[in-house]
Amino acid sequence: MRKPGDIVVGLCFLAIGIAFTVGSVKLKIGVPTEPQAGFFPFIDGIILIALSALFLFQAWRGRAGDSPAFGRVGGPAIVVLALVLYVATLETLGYVITTAILSAVVLRVMETKPGILVLVSLILPVVSYLLFDRLLGVTLPPGLMAAIF
Repeated sequence: MRKPGDIVVGLCFLAIGIAFTVGSVKLKIGVPTEPQAGFFPFIDGIILIALSALFLFQAWRGRAGDSPAFGRVGGPAIVVLALVLYVATLETLGYVITTAILSAVVLRVMETKPGILVLVSLILPVVSYLLFDRLLGVTLPPGLMAAIF
């Protein structure tokens, strides 16, 4: 049995995947041997598009799943809004600041303990920036942190 809600969810994730892909192309993708700032978001967008298409195909055939609908829509809506704002502010604010904020929002929605939320939100963006930008040579948007790094 087809559920209209499953099709709507699939279309929403498909739109997010397309937005990620388009946004990453604007950041410049590069090539696998010399990736640019948009390389990993591009890969993520392609994966999200493929998974959304698969989900839509299953939803259309009425086999998307029989799991009960979740009760709280606020959390996922906040995460989607945070992702949209992340993409919109990545160049201006920079990778470290936007990733710290996104991490904090996602962890807050997941009801993570405050101490862990702060620790992960501070460590994750700095370590991943140092790993990708400094060690692997992937150019990430420095934004406001350009003077420091």
